[in-house]
Amino acid sequence: MLFETVVTLLLPLSLALPQPQQAGNKVEVEFVGDLIETDHGVGGKVYILDQDTLVIDEFSFDNDGFGVYINVATKGRNKNAWARNRIDVPYPSGTQGEPIEKLYKGDGQLIIDLKQVGVKASNIKWLSVWCTVFEQSFGHVVF
Repeated sequence: MLFETVVTLLLPLSLALPQPQQAGNKVEVEFVGDLIETDHGVGGKVYILDQDTLVIDEFSFDNDGFGVYINVATKGRNKNAWARNRIDVPYPSGTQGEPIEKLYKGDGQLIIDLKQVGVKASNIKWLSVWCTVFEQSFGHVVF
């Protein structure tokens, strides 16, 4: 269930947000849920920062998977349908979408820029940390 909460986001100063934020400032976000059914040490809390930005806070990943990407789905009613309709969201923003095991710096937070794929947070039904090699979710949350 969605509810609003206030969390401290430790955003890099260079991150371009709709309204400039400084490290450690409190911003109002909407909590979606925890990543569930995880593998490879994946964990985290998913938030909607705004319609173009998701945050996975307290993100963990053992970096032992191969071909792991952040995916969202806007169509489907169950995990199988969401998996068939998944959309790769490049991470970090502005890249061609390298696997997160190559680019994640282990800082505990992922900023997901939805503008890159033309998706609004209100249309998302599912987010997954998806392994393209084994075609399986290493952790997901239902919106």
